[in-house]
Amino acid sequence: MKKYISHVLLLFLYASAAHSQSMHDLLRFTRPELKGTARYISLGGAFNALGGDLSAIKDNPAAAAVFINSELGVTLNAVDNKIDASYFGNQNNIDSRSSKVEQFGIVLVLNDTEGNDFSKIALAFNYQNDRIYNNKYNAIGINPNRGLDDYFLAYANGVRFQDIKTYDDESISDSYKYLGEQRGFSSQQAFLGYQSYVINPEETTDENTLYVSNSNPQGNSVNHDLFVSQSGRKSKYSFTLSTQYKDKLYLGLNLNSHQLETRRVHNLLEDNYGAGSDFSYAEFENDLYTYGSGFSFQLGAIYKPTDKIRMGLSYQSPTWYSLTDELSQFIITSENNETDTIDPGVINIYEYKFSTPAEMSAGLAYIFGKNGLISAQYDLSNYQNTSFNINQGDVNFINQNNEIASNLKSAGTLKLGGEYRISRFSIRAGYFNQKSIHKAFQDSYNGSSIGIGYDFGGSALNLALSRVESQRSEPLFDSGLTDLVGIKNNQSQFLISYSMKL
Repeated sequence: MKKYISHVLLLFLYASAAHSQSMHDLLRFTRPELKGTARYISLGGAFNALGGDLSAIKDNPAAAAVFINSELGVTLNAVDNKIDASYFGNQNNIDSRSSKVEQFGIVLVLNDTEGNDFSKIALAFNYQNDRIYNNKYNAIGINPNRGLDDYFLAYANGVRFQDIKTYDDESISDSYKYLGEQRGFSSQQAFLGYQSYVINPEETTDENTLYVSNSNPQGNSVNHDLFVSQSGRKSKYSFTLSTQYKDKLYLGLNLNSHQLETRRVHNLLEDNYGAGSDFSYAEFENDLYTYGSGFSFQLGAIYKPTDKIRMGLSYQSPTWYSLTDELSQFIITSENNETDTIDPGVINIYEYKFSTPAEMSAGLAYIFGKNGLISAQYDLSNYQNTSFNINQGDVNFINQNNEIASNLKSAGTLKLGGEYRISRFSIRAGYFNQKSIHKAFQDSYNGSSIGIGYDFGGSALNLALSRVESQRSEPLFDSGLTDLVGIKNNQSQFLISYSMKL
């Protein structure tokens, strides 16, 4: 049996076609997560009608003009993710922790001293983590339906056998790179499946396009051990212009720059093939590094019909992203006590564009003078409007957009918060609940929070603790081996914010 172990440290394959970006990839970049200052989190993020907080600016740009004084603030966050992965009745839990600078912002307030109707102008900048990807999960179970052979067969059937053979004058790396450049992702996967002996052609003729399983010809149940590790972040930089009109109305505009950088290592170990197979195990790993940037804008208003009532309304445009994926793969198989490693040592590079859905937000707050407040906010997005850019007519992107339209739906998020003040000391509580964004299964996010704060006069210190539960389902792969892993994340986050008047 041949043993192909690549010694190529780095080869790049630059391709314009998609590898297999899917709806589930976009959802990892689109799902909301409650992020912000300690005060913002402790009130459940219900700040659309309130303003006066640096993280409120990222939701409603009119919030900047509510500030009385110029202010500078920073927030640190410690997060604990307990992720429970369910796969064919088995559950496995992994705990992962991280700490980051969550937020940094500054607002400059310019008061008009000449008595104009526009009595105040505020300029602001706020950096905010929208999502942190430092987590991992491990799904273990017995799959009675499908295995890695089904994954490779889904791509191989239709690919000519002459394309996935190796010839005397070429290496595994050369063949894999050539197929990516000339034949596409499907041919590369067929190549990996055949060279690792997971699949075989029905006929060993050059024009053969039909393949069968070699690893599990009897279709027996197999053991799966999937380990997924994620790292990185999605950040938002907001540049804000806001103004106060007379004593009743605040208006604002945000121009937002979004930065995304994340790595996802997806490793599947398969064994226990049973009678009729010479295989002992197979290990298949996909290492995906994604980075890029996006742009969005926001418009917002806060209106005070009375001294005690605040009403807010804001519009978040779609975020238009341009991303790059760098994908590397390898597969190791053991058959008849011999091990084969197919590691091309090639990094496939793909560029693509997509957009997230727009969002409308409305808020209502009641102010109890100096004693406290209660606030409510409702955000609404239509996740069917998440889409890949298909200007080049890529068939995979067209199919994925159709899948998004068929499977996702509009979903609202309710946020509630309250604050009670005793002299310079404040106690706070909040609640938030996002409905499922998927039509067929649960894909939701909800939780509660508490917090305290102390106003020193020229500065303030705020602390918050939130408990969040999110649920979703993801397939092992997007083709062939598509059985779902149920993922439940119980997240705890502790935040500390310090702000200083300038």
